[in-house]
Amino acid sequence: MADLDIFVYPMALAKMIHHTSSNVHKEVAGFLIGKVPDEKRIEITDIAIARQKGTSVHVTLNDQDQALIAERLEQEELNEVIIGWYHSHPKMGAHFFSSTDVATQKRYQFFLKQAVGLVLDPYKYIMSGQPIDLDIHAWRVGEGGAASDVPFKILKQTNKSIINILEHLQRQKVLKQAVSQIIYSLNPKLEESISEMLDVSLGGAVGGGAGVNIRKTLLFSFLIQALVIMGIFFMVWAIIILTF
Repeated sequence: MADLDIFVYPMALAKMIHHTSSNVHKEVAGFLIGKVPDEKRIEITDIAIARQKGTSVHVTLNDQDQALIAERLEQEELNEVIIGWYHSHPKMGAHFFSSTDVATQKRYQFFLKQAVGLVLDPYKYIMSGQPIDLDIHAWRVGEGGAASDVPFKILKQTNKSIINILEHLQRQKVLKQAVSQIIYSLNPKLEESISEMLDVSLGGAVGGGAGVNIRKTLLFSFLIQALVIMGIFFMVWAIIILTF
């Protein structure tokens, strides 16, 4: 496989993280928008979200939407085209490319030989809030039909700036989802009311520390409750085993 320099714009990365974090129960996908300055370089400048059908292990993008997006890009005359696709592997990791993924990637590379497929699994990042836990890989298919995990770079962006983007996402939508999952596991009826309160607190967190403190307090409280429930469960289980 010929060497290809793949660059991702920071905002495009942020949008992908935001989209793939929107649902950790099924795969989601979108189109990669960008430029091809020459045969050995592509730049992912943006994404486009289309209608799709997804399950926990599969996702399909709408072909008509793809055609409409391609037509719009041509009309805008920004020298941008669909240069690939991205999708999520929720709770499964981004370190593999399935046979279905390979077949899909082949179609993209048939129309544009430099096309790339990005896979993201944001689950660990959502739960921990640590940028290092974001799992993302770029994939291409070689002439023999095998998928290869290929390197990519963030264009004109330092590691510190990337972390700032991830932390910004964490303070807003992404962390709300993490807290929501913890709440739902404890008491589904609490999820809606607490989520509304988080909307207010997270809004304040962007500009100050009040929302952050509320968020940390809630997380700590819910984690303690979860540990207590787990402790009770194992204690009851131990009593049953010893009794019978």
